[in-house]
Amino acid sequence: MIRIKSIALAAVLSMVLGFGNACLIFKLVTLQTRIYLSPPIAVIDIAKIVASYPQEASSAEIEKHMAKTRQSVMKLQKAGYLILDANTVVSAPADIYLDVEALPQ
Repeated sequence: MIRIKSIALAAVLSMVLGFGNACLIFKLVTLQTRIYLSPPIAVIDIAKIVASYPQEASSAEIEKHMAKTRQSVMKLQKAGYLILDANTVVSAPADIYLDVEALPQ
């Protein structure tokens, strides 16, 4: 009788551990899938970029700088990035913020 109880206990314990393991694997696969499907994110401070334009620049030169900035943003977009303006981001890791120098040329 004790042997049957031990076998039954081992079977129940194996089922519980197997179910727990299956749930953990499912959660990990779901997380990995979500990470894989999420686009990379770049946060750009547009106001800081505009402030970096030369103060004495003419309207034509400023437009040239703005066109260059738009082209850089479009390159990131074509590369699959989700681009956010820093003024609308409440909080984000520092490594996803791009400075003026870090924009693709």
